Amino acid sequence: MKKTLALISLLAISPLSFAEDGLQLGMVTLDTSASMDVENDELITRLQVFEQGKDPAKLTNMVNKKTALVLDAVKNFKAIKAETSNYSTQPIYDDGKIASWRVSQQLTLETRQFDQMSQFIADINTLANIQSMQFMVSDDRAEKVKTELLKQAISKFKDKAKLISHEFDRSGYEIVSISIDGNAFNPMPMMERANMLSADMQMKGAPAALAGGSNEVSVNVRGSIKLNQ
Repeated sequence: MKKTLALISLLAISPLSFAEDGLQLGMVTLDTSASMDVENDELITRLQVFEQGKDPAKLTNMVNKKTALVLDAVKNFKAIKAETSNYSTQPIYDDGKIASWRVSQQLTLETRQFDQMSQFIADINTLANIQSMQFMVSDDRAEKVKTELLKQAISKFKDKAKLISHEFDRSGYEIVSISIDGNAFNPMPMMERANMLSADMQMKGAPAALAGGSNEVSVNVRGSIKLNQ
């Protein structure tokens, strides 16, 4: 019982002891950050061409033809990059038996010209279904913003370190360690076709107005300093 009480007492005072040791050594840990809302300038759209029926060979031929038409159409929009992916042929079961087949081809489109994407979607709406749209900040814009935010975060770190050294009547400080993190900002959530195009637009093939919104980009600076005497 005495051993148990001694162990509890030791654990209880250990954090305080470590804190006192850190204070005696003049070690201080700091954390600063800077953030900014940045307008999304890139749009990624995922399309799917699919057919369902009894004959998988016939379905494959139909999907290939539709995909070729979509790729031909995108050539008229120079600001849109397109690539195919995720081709699949899947059986559809009914009561444990294959009742039909589903053949699908996915296409991924990228652009910074939202108006071109809008018109393209209207042009091919009878050939492919929109699986999702995702607005995001492009890599080059994000890097430029992070460079400016880094300067702000470092300036805050230095100001905080100077303030602490002054308030503790120290002559200055030395940086012991430092780390810099740029956040992996969250892109705007995927939006389904029903949320993007009204039924009237889908029927008429009218271009939809696409608003990219913004994302928060931030940079964090963490580190330890040693206060001078």
